[in-house]
Amino acid sequence: MVMLSLLLFFSALPSHMAKSSNHSDQQALMAFKVSISLEPYNSLSDWSPNHTFCNWIGITCSSRRQRVVSLNLTGKGLLGSISPSLGNLSFLRVLALPIDSFKGHIPYQLGMLFRLKRLRLSKNNLEGIIPSSLGGCRSLQFLLLSYNNLSGSIPAEFSLLSNLETMALGLNKLTGVIPPFLGNLSFLRIIALEQNRLQGVIPAELGRLSELQEVYLWGNRLTGEIPSTVGNWTQLQVLELNNNQMTGTVPLGIGKMQQLSWFNLWHNHLVIGSSGLSILTVLTNCSSLEHLDLAFNYFTGVLPTSIGRLSKSLSYLALNSNEIRGSIPDEIGNLTNLTLLDLNANQLNGTIPSALSRLPNLERLYLHTNNLQGRIPESFGQSKKLGLLSLSENMLSGQIPESLGKLPQLRDLILHHNQLSGKIPASLGRCQTLETVDLANNKLSGNLPPEVAGLQNLQFYFNISKNLLQGSILEMSKMVMVLAIDVSQNNFSGGIPSALASCKELEYLNLSSSAFEGPIPPLLADLQNLQYMDLSCNNLSGMIPVAFKKMKMLQHLNLSSNMLAGEVPREGLL
Repeated sequence: MVMLSLLLFFSALPSHMAKSSNHSDQQALMAFKVSISLEPYNSLSDWSPNHTFCNWIGITCSSRRQRVVSLNLTGKGLLGSISPSLGNLSFLRVLALPIDSFKGHIPYQLGMLFRLKRLRLSKNNLEGIIPSSLGGCRSLQFLLLSYNNLSGSIPAEFSLLSNLETMALGLNKLTGVIPPFLGNLSFLRIIALEQNRLQGVIPAELGRLSELQEVYLWGNRLTGEIPSTVGNWTQLQVLELNNNQMTGTVPLGIGKMQQLSWFNLWHNHLVIGSSGLSILTVLTNCSSLEHLDLAFNYFTGVLPTSIGRLSKSLSYLALNSNEIRGSIPDEIGNLTNLTLLDLNANQLNGTIPSALSRLPNLERLYLHTNNLQGRIPESFGQSKKLGLLSLSENMLSGQIPESLGKLPQLRDLILHHNQLSGKIPASLGRCQTLETVDLANNKLSGNLPPEVAGLQNLQFYFNISKNLLQGSILEMSKMVMVLAIDVSQNNFSGGIPSALASCKELEYLNLSSSAFEGPIPPLLADLQNLQYMDLSCNNLSGMIPVAFKKMKMLQHLNLSSNMLAGEVPREGLL
């Protein structure tokens, strides 16, 4: 039926379209130029009958017949539609119009290009269905239509593209299922169908494609189990099935993929079989593995000690948002090339192993939202590349290690909702790259060290609320780039520094539930980006500054439970 429909299509073409000549190539190109409404770089300026068309920009001709074999206008910013006249370029082998601004439909006439090997129309604004006539491009090896607005299903006629090596249809609006006939296209190396609206299961027939190297199916609505036949993809390097609705277990045959370097399964409904987290043991056979993300599933069990035998090239390991329990094995310290380790939002207990400090390349460590106990290892000060340390929402106790001040690249320190006690180490003031500090909801005491209050490069937020801190916050006026400051529910005293007005980027300021006294500095009205200000539950007195009415962005103002006089301004967004 497919072959019959194509035969009918070609037999219905006018006879003058079936014949080609050197002159017809020029006519087809000129018709294509007419369909262009904007060429910002004057890329078609020499497209004129006054010049030999084989010398035009983007055109390559065959040396013997002087026929157009390549039309390549990649990234020229062309705006317009793709002219059906291109179907008359009967010797065309390459049609490349990606990274432009073409709109409208893909002309069905392109199906006449039976010599075409490469069709690249990705990163445009094309819409409508993919024409089934493209099944007539029997020589096609590379079909790249991703990053458009194409809809409909994958045409059944694509089963005739027996030479196809790459099929990239990702980031469109395709519906329907992944067709089983793809398993018959034995030359396929790359299947990219990501970020569409495809449903159904991954066909077991795809297991016949033993030469597959890259598979991108993420961001669809796929269901069912991962077929066991994927174990036949022994040449596979990239497998991305994340952000679907897949169920069942992970086939252990994935361990046969010794070339696998990038493996994403996050955000599915996958579970662990009766053998527990044995998938991690199986993956130790994947000696090229660099990126492993199994987050946001229903994996249970404990982390096996075999995790330390994963590929030495592994740089990214994410097992977060599962139901993994037990302790973190010391063997994880053997993964010396890790730059990211994410185990957050599980049910891990025990202490944080000092073995993590043996990871010399570690840049981001997420252990928050678990049941970890004990102290933060002093040895973390050896992790010189550490830029993010997130240990919040655990049951950690003891003091914040002084050694964290030795981390020259630390940007984010997130320790809130623990049972940390003692003083905030002044050594943190040496971390001049810090952008975020969150020590809220602990039992920290003493004064806020001026070295920490004077961190000038903070850009996001500084949160030390709900502790037992005392003294002054005068030095915080040096945080000139920070967006949010929260020191509420402490024992800070003295006046609110007028110098806080130098924090020009502030959007959120919470000084509530402390022991601040004296008047509210009128200079706070200079914080023109401020949207939220809470000064409630202090010992403030005097008049409410009239200048507050100048604060055009302020939406929330709480001055309650003080000894203030005057009216709350009604202007602006209040």
